[in-house]
Amino acid sequence: MTTLLRSTVVDSADASEPVVGMVAAVFHLCSAEMAAVDVGLADHLSPQVSRSLARALCRWTCSYLFPDLSCYDQLSAELGITLSRGSDVDVCWTVTYLLSYIVLCLKSRSSESALIDDVLRLFAGLVDAEERYLSSFCSFIF
Repeated sequence: MTTLLRSTVVDSADASEPVVGMVAAVFHLCSAEMAAVDVGLADHLSPQVSRSLARALCRWTCSYLFPDLSCYDQLSAELGITLSRGSDVDVCWTVTYLLSYIVLCLKSRSSESALIDDVLRLFAGLVDAEERYLSSFCSFIF
């Protein structure tokens, strides 16, 4: 998954908006962290880096991610842009990816209380409204 994410998102981020490039870089770092945990290197990861990633994702999620897909239609009409047909799929993929990262951190890094607090803030940012709650749990199966 890391290679696929890097090739489809991060490599094309140079030609995109700065916010998109920043989020792509954060996703790339999260993918690297998830891969490291998968191969048993969780003890070698920096909790400060993980906290920074969780904080960046939390700020981005609360500011830019709308699980209620009708928000994108309203926003695109106001801005005079047309969203791609895959926007709803992209939102579902993003929410699923964020939830996978949250679950991985909770399972593998539970001894880092400050990191867990930041990861739980990220989770709270995803589910801070009824629409976010329903979207999050409908798109991710534990």
